[in-house]
Amino acid sequence: MKQKDINRELAKPQRMSEKILQKALHLFLSKGYDGTSTNEICWATKITKPTLYYYYPSKKHLLYAVHLQSIKNLLQPHLDKSNALKYPLERLATMLKNYTIMICSHPELRFLLHETLNIKDEEAKEIKKEWKRHYLLLRDTIAELQANGKIRHKLKPSGSALMLLGMISWITYWFDHKRKDSTDEVAALVLDMAFHALGLQENTTEIGSKKVRSRVKK
Repeated sequence: MKQKDINRELAKPQRMSEKILQKALHLFLSKGYDGTSTNEICWATKITKPTLYYYYPSKKHLLYAVHLQSIKNLLQPHLDKSNALKYPLERLATMLKNYTIMICSHPELRFLLHETLNIKDEEAKEIKKEWKRHYLLLRDTIAELQANGKIRHKLKPSGSALMLLGMISWITYWFDHKRKDSTDEVAALVLDMAFHALGLQENTTEIGSKKVRSRVKK
């Protein structure tokens, strides 16, 4: 057997695993987690139940796998980019803007955040740990700005971070995902509201050594 044929055979399990995740996510979004049966997932993927359980021991494990895939593809790159920013004001604006765009661009996050983060068991800890990293980075960024005199001292960084993340996450309940052209407008509105609530200057803010609009451009 040639090497390319060997590689093709080795890639088959990965392709099947990804196919199951895609079909399951589509069903979860259209019918809900509780409304989707393993039989429907098997029918959509054209596999048997033993094959499904070979890859994923239960429907709950399948839910976790879908969420972990979103964390890998969306949340982790977002956190890596934010962590790399030296100036806290730039980091704050980037986190708020990019998270808003993420929420507006990926309707599956409404389902994943609601379904998975409300589950209390050992398997969910890894997922919650990753989302907590997001909260902690935002909280620490707000605390850093507060220590520098940029944010009102009466505000608690922990509560402020939770309020901002909650506000942005709630966008999934009213945003029309068919109108993706309005994503930047929503992100700009979030920045204006957040900067105003935190006591930052509304029109112009200093990021590093240069001045830019509070509506940070891409």
